[in-house]
Amino acid sequence: MNITPRLQSKAALALLATHGDEAKLLAGGHSLLPMMKLRFADPAHLIDLNRIPSLKGIRLEGNEIRIGAMTSENDLIWSPLLVEHCPLLVETARQISDPQLRYRGTIGGDISHGDPGNDHPAVMLCLGAFFVLRGNGGERVVAAEGYFLGTYSTAIEPDEILTEIRIPVPARDSGSCYAKLKRKTGDFATAAAAVLLNSTGILCSMSPSH
Repeated sequence: MNITPRLQSKAALALLATHGDEAKLLAGGHSLLPMMKLRFADPAHLIDLNRIPSLKGIRLEGNEIRIGAMTSENDLIWSPLLVEHCPLLVETARQISDPQLRYRGTIGGDISHGDPGNDHPAVMLCLGAFFVLRGNGGERVVAAEGYFLGTYSTAIEPDEILTEIRIPVPARDSGSCYAKLKRKTGDFATAAAAVLLNSTGILCSMSPSH
């Protein structure tokens, strides 16, 4: 198996186009590696996105929070910007698995996998997030509402990479909560709900099931 050296996003896209179905993108690895162990996936090439610094980071642009797809769950938890502007995302990341996974697992990997038992899909729908998908043909932005198509099925094309998550900043007077039913602390959600509520009475929630 070949693993890419340090590269940039354009090079990663070129490799993805070259190797086609024989290649898989590697983020934190917590979804892909178990599938490889079970022989559900057997890629000849792994394209390591951890080696692309431009895919990491959290920043505020206007009234929008922008998060690189390779930003770790731990980075979400300790982000002063998110604590101030989007505490729902911090609350969610704290409930994901254990500290070891949160140091390696990424928000983009969680979203890209399309597992309804993962934590971020419900929260992204609740927050009205948008996902930036980049391919060799250019870049497009897809709303979370149209991104999750079904179990392990998303709108991302085989030759695209999720590069960024864009979240409208919630209103100052809003309150939020994320709660999930699970077998044990840190486990996948059997069912979950994310709620965002403000003084106008607008409520947004989503309950996935495994």
